[in-house]
Amino acid sequence: MAQHSPRPAAALGTGLASALMILTGVLGITQGIAAIANDDVYSVVGKYAFKLDVSTWGWIHLAVGALVLLTGFALFTGSILARAIGVLLAGAVLIVNFLDLPYEPYWSVIMIALNLFVIWSLFHDVGPDAA
Repeated sequence: MAQHSPRPAAALGTGLASALMILTGVLGITQGIAAIANDDVYSVVGKYAFKLDVSTWGWIHLAVGALVLLTGFALFTGSILARAIGVLLAGAVLIVNFLDLPYEPYWSVIMIALNLFVIWSLFHDVGPDAA
């Protein structure tokens, strides 16, 4: 009878990070589609430092969301390259949602928190005990 060593917690963190990236990607895509389809979905902000139209933010969310979705699926393979791209894209989602705070304050804070966990778990999985 073969003995199986338990998976390290770090490898489980990467699995959760990939699932969260898939969720974040899908939500980013729907967020982008909502902004592109109808500008009335988002509140109008007074003077904002970044002079971008709401539909422009929609295209940004759509593009970043699609990349995050694909990277989330790639993380299931255990690739180091996918992990590095995942960290970069989670950082990009952080920045995009930080800049989107005036339009969607509560949702942006939730997305920032999710992506901070994704970055933490992807960095936490690096090491000699990582699967």
